[in-house]
Amino acid sequence: MNDLQKVLGLALLSVIIDLPWLYIQGPKVQDLIRDIQAERSMNVRLWGAIPVYLAIGYLVSQIHSAPRAFLAGMCTYAVYDFTQIVTFDKYPVWFAMADTFWGGILMSLVWWVGHQFGLVVQNK
Repeated sequence: MNDLQKVLGLALLSVIIDLPWLYIQGPKVQDLIRDIQAERSMNVRLWGAIPVYLAIGYLVSQIHSAPRAFLAGMCTYAVYDFTQIVTFDKYPVWFAMADTFWGGILMSLVWWVGHQFGLVVQNK
């Protein structure tokens, strides 16, 4: 299996593992976006998820342990979430913290499952 196939596999794992979080948090995020944008609903552009999950797949492919994947996930999500706090007055700190923690969980789970399928190699 070549590197591109591994990244694509990890990206797909990221989507699958992220779905429950997205489903559970969806209504809260819709309310949050409505408060920020002063609109009734958020406009979801699914095509934008493609580079996000490819980036997660690539990052996970470069990591050699689940704890490092957890830290990389927290750092990645913290950059996004806390930039939102800087940008939007109504972006809640509790959500940024929860989403940042989820980023760590997501990337460590993707790493662990990817390791089980031979998509990532553990440091010895």
